Amino acid sequence: MDLNGTLGPDERRFIDEIAALFQPWGMARSVARLFGYLLLQDAPIGLEKIAADLELSRSGAWSAAKRLEHFGHIRSYGEPGSKRELYAQSDNFAAPMIGQTRLLRDIGKQLEIGAAITAGEAAADKLRRRAAFYSRLQKIFSDAIKELEELMAEEA
Repeated sequence: MDLNGTLGPDERRFIDEIAALFQPWGMARSVARLFGYLLLQDAPIGLEKIAADLELSRSGAWSAAKRLEHFGHIRSYGEPGSKRELYAQSDNFAAPMIGQTRLLRDIGKQLEIGAAITAGEAAADKLRRRAAFYSRLQKIFSDAIKELEELMAEEA
């Protein structure tokens, strides 16, 4: 960033690239841009500055921040002596992926229910195999997250 706090071309490019990478995962562009922006910040930052730097409305910045916070990508901090919230990237890198692994588990369970209620044996077999795929994928992700968290704790 330049001295007056506006984004330079390298920061804008980084933010836009992060947005392009996260959009296929279903993250709205404004939400993904806010995530990229916060990745570049050294300290928690307020909505007014976020909105100004990203050229968003204050309500749009707030909505994007709440979405990122919900999935664990960022966290909010209270500002002492104020009702104002500050936002920063989360130190828990695994939080968003833990949510995804829960989703994989829930999909697997729902597919098992479908296998139990369908009248067609071919459909039931496909549902059971698909459920097993999701369940195995969930276990692989969970195990990998646990292993990576342990490694990162050792490195810290």
